[in-house]
Amino acid sequence: MAIRAEERYKSIRAPHKIKGGVSGCGYNIFVGGNGGAKPRHAELLAKDVPPEEVIPILDRYLIFYIRTADRLQRTARWLESLPGGITYLKEVVLEDKLGICADMEKQMQELVDSYFCEWTEILADPVRQRVFRQFDNTDEDVETVEVVVEREQTRPTYWSQESASEDFRSHHWSQLAWEPLLETKHFDADGRSSAQIKRGDTQLAVFRVRGRYYATQQMCPHKRAFVLSDGLVGEQAAAANENCASNGDSGGGSKYWVSCPYHKRNFDLNGDMPGRCSSDDSLSIATFAAEERDDGWVYLNLPPVEELDALLGTSRWKTRKEEAGDPFQRLDQKLGKSQKGRKGRKPTDIQPPSLQTVSIGW
Repeated sequence: MAIRAEERYKSIRAPHKIKGGVSGCGYNIFVGGNGGAKPRHAELLAKDVPPEEVIPILDRYLIFYIRTADRLQRTARWLESLPGGITYLKEVVLEDKLGICADMEKQMQELVDSYFCEWTEILADPVRQRVFRQFDNTDEDVETVEVVVEREQTRPTYWSQESASEDFRSHHWSQLAWEPLLETKHFDADGRSSAQIKRGDTQLAVFRVRGRYYATQQMCPHKRAFVLSDGLVGEQAAAANENCASNGDSGGGSKYWVSCPYHKRNFDLNGDMPGRCSSDDSLSIATFAAEERDDGWVYLNLPPVEELDALLGTSRWKTRKEEAGDPFQRLDQKLGKSQKGRKGRKPTDIQPPSLQTVSIGW
C-alpha cells in the first residue's frame, strides 16, 4: 500500500507539503496531524477500510483539501478551520453529502495523469542543463573549497577562521578597459536577474536591476564563499536615499545592495560608497561598471587579467584544510579521543563486574 500511495501522489501540487505513512494490513485512515511548533494529533477519518477503498478515500480527501485550503495552509490548520471539522469532512468524503465524490476522484486522476519527472525533462534538454553550470559564460568548473576525507567519506572543509580583510572596495587599478563577458539573452531566460561569470582565475557576479547592470566580485569576504550572485538584491527607494540621486548614480535614484545568502552581509551595489558592507565595517567588495550594448553583450570595465587575479583569484582565496578551524576540537578534548570513531567490543571481551557481599548492621 505504501508503494502504491507513493507512486500515485508523488509530485502532487498542494497548498502546502503533505506527509503520509502506512502501517499494517488492515487500514484505519487518520488525517490532519501535524508536528512542529503547534503539534496536533491526527483524527480518524475512516476505520477498517478494505485495501481497494483506501486510495479512493485518499483521492477525495486530498482533492477536497487542495480545492478548499488557503495557500501555504497545512492540513492540520485547514481541518481546524473547516466548518464542522472532522464530522463534516466524513460527510463530504465518505457519505458524499455534496454529491462531488465522483468528481473529486476524476480530478485526482487527471492530476495523477499529468505527472512528469522534471529532472528527466532537464536531462533530455541540453539547453536547460546549462542552467546548472557553475558559470554562465563557460563550461569550466572550479573548486572553491578543499575537499577532505572523514570516516571514508568526502566533505567540504570547515569555514576559514579568517575573513578576507583586504580593502577590495578602495583598491587602485593600474588601468581599466571595457570587455564583453556575457550575452544579454542570459537575463531574458526564465526571468534571471544575476549571473556568475569567470574571467581568468577570478569569479565575478553580475546583476540586472530594473534594466541596469552592476558587477562585483563573486566572493563574500566574510567566510570567503563564492556565492554573491545567489544573494537577494535589496532596494532603498529614491525618496529615502538622496545620495544616489545627488551624485549622478545610474540607479535612477534608488540604492541597491546584495545580501550574501549564507550569513547576510549586505554590500552596496551603488550609491556614494559602492562595495561597502553596511552590516560589517571590516568587510568590503570590489565593484565594476557594467553596461549593455547594442551588440547584445554585457560589458564590464575591468583591470588586466593578471592584476585582477592577483587580488581576487580563486586560487588565492580558496578555503584550505590547514587554515580552517575545527569547531568540534574543544568538544573532542572533553569527550576524549576514545569517543570519536570508537568501535563496539564483542560480548566475550566484556567482563562482568565483580560482586561483593556487603553486610549491613541493623
